[in-house]
Amino acid sequence: MNRDQLAHVLRAAAKISNDPEIIVIGSQSILASFDETDLPAVITMSIEVDICFRHDPEERNSDLIDGAIGELSSFHETFGYYAQGVAMTTAILPAGWENRVVAY
Repeated sequence: MNRDQLAHVLRAAAKISNDPEIIVIGSQSILASFDETDLPAVITMSIEVDICFRHDPEERNSDLIDGAIGELSSFHETFGYYAQGVAMTTAILPAGWENRVVAY
């Protein structure tokens, strides 16, 4: 996945969920800080990005994402990459993580 693909997924997820406060969890989050040309090629090998929603305690938006642009969806088949909707509790985040979030 590259930055343009990440941006595409995030735009689609925001439209589907009607919620622009998306958090990228996992390896693809580095694309918010660095262009893929500045990173080792292995970084762009993933075809999925884990996303969660800041205000989604019942994980409804995560479920919407899985169905609409998740693995094996028409989005995935069309573009070759997809989003995985996850819960905020998927990641074990250190104290103060919110102060280090990079807006994209």
